Amino acid sequence: MRSSTSRFEVREHVAPRPPPAAGFDRVVYGLTQPLVGIRLLATHRTLLEGALFPAGLVAAFCAVVALLGDGDSFLHRFYTTFAVLAPLPSVVFANHYARLAVQARHALGFSRAAPCIAPLGRNIRRAIKQAILIALAVAPITALLGLVPIVGWLIVQAAAAVWGLHWIVVDAFDSARTLRPGETLADLDAAARRMPPPWYVRWLLDAAERVPVGGSVVRWFARVCDRLSLPWREEIALVEEHRALTVGFALSTAALLAIPILNLAFRPIVIIAASNILGQLEEPPHAADPPAG
Repeated sequence: MRSSTSRFEVREHVAPRPPPAAGFDRVVYGLTQPLVGIRLLATHRTLLEGALFPAGLVAAFCAVVALLGDGDSFLHRFYTTFAVLAPLPSVVFANHYARLAVQARHALGFSRAAPCIAPLGRNIRRAIKQAILIALAVAPITALLGLVPIVGWLIVQAAAAVWGLHWIVVDAFDSARTLRPGETLADLDAAARRMPPPWYVRWLLDAAERVPVGGSVVRWFARVCDRLSLPWREEIALVEEHRALTVGFALSTAALLAIPILNLAFRPIVIIAASNILGQLEEPPHAADPPAG
């Protein structure tokens, strides 16, 4: 039986509130954060319109492709196109989502902030770095475990899934990042350079000191991963610091991706959820600045 100090009601976590202290309760808190995003979208017309704009454009394009195609069912062609186009909204609509994150932050009652508006070239470079980093990290595991036909394949699939979920959460926090008054993108870049290397880079550097041969290659690989990871150091550190909370958040975002129709609005939902998490970790909502209706 759970102690009275860690009892909770799931419905309490659906309302914007600070994360609890108990470890398991923080997992539940993370699990329910997409529900906070859905609830806020349902009660704030401006947010809903902002969320539906990119989702509607992508859905319309997928529907046209599905209608013009042949062979498989309409839904199969629709979601196949949707999966192929999944990385594009984070680049093409990056600045739109940055404004949505600010609107969500203000609706949740947190202090005023400015959106992280970036040039398209910067967003494209970041997307390429992230894609390379995700592929690079899985490649050594695939190469080593591929020697074991069945067990190796299962481990590779599990590792790739966990690594992918990690980056979905990191990307959500990155998309929800805002600028404080007077802060610029250059200030964010400078702050990232002051952050310690990500946990997987530290693991690689530690492994380089322990392996009998090939340590220099492992160190080189760690430095490459570190350079690619630089834009997301702060978000990766946040995931590492709040593991229980982000595990719950990762599991619920994975479930959200599996729900038809609702997964079309996946990105705005998780950005609003991440905005709430960031705001709650940084500051309590201001009593003088209540959530907007």
